[in-house]
Amino acid sequence: MKNHSAKVGQHPQVRYDSTMENSNVLSLSNLDEWLSRAWRNVPREYQWLVLQTWATSASRRAWIESWPAVPGGLVVDLGCGPGIMAQEIATLKSCVVHGYDQDAGVLNLAQSINRLFDNAQRVKFRLAEISQGGGSDKANAACVRFVAQYTDDLTAFMAQVKSWVTPGGFIAVEDVDDGYLVEYPQPPAAWRSAIEAFQQFQSGPRGDRQVGRKLAQAGVAAGLTLSQISVNAAVQAETTSPDSMTVQFDIERIEQALPGMIQAGLITERQWYEARSQYRASFPAFVFTSAATIRLLFQVP
Repeated sequence: MKNHSAKVGQHPQVRYDSTMENSNVLSLSNLDEWLSRAWRNVPREYQWLVLQTWATSASRRAWIESWPAVPGGLVVDLGCGPGIMAQEIATLKSCVVHGYDQDAGVLNLAQSINRLFDNAQRVKFRLAEISQGGGSDKANAACVRFVAQYTDDLTAFMAQVKSWVTPGGFIAVEDVDDGYLVEYPQPPAAWRSAIEAFQQFQSGPRGDRQVGRKLAQAGVAAGLTLSQISVNAAVQAETTSPDSMTVQFDIERIEQALPGMIQAGLITERQWYEARSQYRASFPAFVFTSAATIRLLFQVP
């Protein structure tokens, strides 16, 4: 599996809120309220992960609630990142969640959030790669979100995920598919060039931006049974300001990859500043945008 992690070995610290420090019960509304304030305070290399996960929470939580029941069971969150989805699964499915990631720094952030909400009895995090497999202590279910795009062989990857789950369990997978991106009216030319550079960068060794449409075939080839699949569009049609979360979201997703884009010669720092300036100047405006992910549910025979 390709190494898609940020720098490892760092020790980010979450900025604690005294009003939540002694909370004994995880509240997703409290989690959202904290994330809305705190995402800018986490280490720069993880801000995008936190912002993206928070911004897409409503649709994802509805998806989690639709999964088969696993009361008191074990779900593994493979490539768990800052652990926000692990918190959601533990709460919505009344189960234990073990989150695994190969990035020690992001796991430190996940542990900090876990301590903040005093949820260590139900949610635990461990340093591991998906390729290590689940060993003899297999889970009732696994989820893998935005990880498959970074793998060299999708079928082998899905077989590795399968090895974490006991027969009769299930695997929930979500990943990107930029082929469903729609924007109207078109943003400024400089911004479109920046987006093209970003997609080119992400389609290289750093990821496959159309992986979503390939996951069903890969899962079946790995011996799984496909039971559900959906295209999940996040659609917005409204007057947008330059300070809105949508605009910030668009900027952040490129800035997290900008050093690599510059190093690859896909964009210069000056071109990026011009693109960002033109993009912000194009608002306020009434815009229609639609971006989609692919979600699949597999059964383990």
